[in-house]
Amino acid sequence: MQHSGRRSLASLVTLLALPRPGRAQSFPDRPITIVVPFTPGGGPDLAARLLASTVIARSGWRIVVDDRPGAGGTIGMMAVARAAPDGYTLLMGSTGSTVVAPALYGEARVPDPVKALAPVIQVASGPFILSVRADLPANSVAELVALARARPGVLNYGTAGVGSLHHLGMEQFLHATGCEMTHVPFRGAPLAWTALASGEIQVVFDSMPGPLASLQAGRARAIAVTGANRLGVLPAVPSFREQGVTGADVTFFYGILAPAGTPGPILAQLNQVLGEAIRAPEVVRSFGDQSIDVAPNSVAEFTTFVAAEAARWKAVVQRLGIKAE
Repeated sequence: MQHSGRRSLASLVTLLALPRPGRAQSFPDRPITIVVPFTPGGGPDLAARLLASTVIARSGWRIVVDDRPGAGGTIGMMAVARAAPDGYTLLMGSTGSTVVAPALYGEARVPDPVKALAPVIQVASGPFILSVRADLPANSVAELVALARARPGVLNYGTAGVGSLHHLGMEQFLHATGCEMTHVPFRGAPLAWTALASGEIQVVFDSMPGPLASLQAGRARAIAVTGANRLGVLPAVPSFREQGVTGADVTFFYGILAPAGTPGPILAQLNQVLGEAIRAPEVVRSFGDQSIDVAPNSVAEFTTFVAAEAARWKAVVQRLGIKAE
């Protein structure tokens, strides 16, 4: 009987030590993928890579950045929305791909971000820049508007796609100023800058830091910035407000989102580790050099923010009457 008792106790200890179905495992135990729904080299891609490299250096987590462009950011967004809600597939969301595209395409084609995604943390926010080809005779908003009014539809402007924030921002500008230009959509903002350099288009409305390379190389000239203040990297460029233009004051956000249904503890852990990386001095400095502000917040705060932005841009899309192609 004594030996039998010892064997039973030993068996019980062994059973307790074995992994059991449903037992929570340490997270993460494999690489995390951040899906960027735009082409490499654009603002969301650069932000994702900066964040990933910082998290890797500080936490040891393994993170892979996966660019999946197309359809105004909806291809990448839907890939994340359909992924397993386990924290291993995340979206580098942005205003355009996360809240504008669903408003544009409708819930029948693109999932409602409030229902399909679980916000994790806001990464950053920043301004847009209205730029023209260096040889275009327009050095201010007033001069560009006069040129466009004199040649309705002749000037071409490029965007990251139909329904992108670049497109909606530009359409708001045209609506506010009463002029007409021809929209030329691309699969990403970097391709629009290539088209501007070749002369295919003359105007680009893009978020920071997208315009910097072309501006610094002298291929383009910035004539207006969104937001209340001028930018540290472009101190000579006045804001739209300074030039008397309202209704085109578009800003953007970057944020990390997971599939809906991702467990709360995993969202909290992601928020903590990503938040530490976003607040890292090197990340703050890197974004600041591009006139982009870091904006980390809690899961609850970012959830409220995404819902408000989704409602706001749905109203803008309806007011402008823009439809997906």
